[in-house]
Amino acid sequence: MNQDAMFSGALIGLTAVGLSGDAFAASLARGAGSRSGNLARALRNGAIFGTAEGAMCLLGWLLAAGLSGLVTALDHWVAVILLGFIGGKMIVESFAEGPAETGRAAGESRLAMTCLTALATSVDSAVIGVAMNFSGVEAGVALLIGGVSAVLSTLGFLLGPIAGQLLGRRAELVGGLVLIAIGVSIWTDHVLA
Repeated sequence: MNQDAMFSGALIGLTAVGLSGDAFAASLARGAGSRSGNLARALRNGAIFGTAEGAMCLLGWLLAAGLSGLVTALDHWVAVILLGFIGGKMIVESFAEGPAETGRAAGESRLAMTCLTALATSVDSAVIGVAMNFSGVEAGVALLIGGVSAVLSTLGFLLGPIAGQLLGRRAELVGGLVLIAIGVSIWTDHVLA
């Protein structure tokens, strides 16, 4: 790869960390609702976020030839709508009286919300995939981006219970506000660019 290329090795690493920031924050918020730093749930969370980040980057890379305009035209709308919905749901649940759902239904709901959150925070990776293709970067870099996101998301989830203890019952409220803020940030970055 040419050192003068838009995506040098150092820039690829910084891009991977930068793209993972939203996933880390969202994982921190999701982990804050957990009573303890459950390693199995943290690893599952990291795997979901990492897979979404890497897959969206690869999708953008693959679609670069014909549909790059569509990807860049819609990604910020998808992010703000999904994150607004998920954040709003968390805010509403933070005011609910009584214990949260338990058992299988709660597990399925958490998994669905984790998947939706991962998808919403990774749509900007599709745009990066488009740029990587146009810059001659190999598609395999999407694996690196997904791997970095998986590690940072796992770490965020593990740190979440500490934030939850500090915030108490407000943790879910703050988490919802964080997700909405991430969505609005993605949207304004694209609209004002």
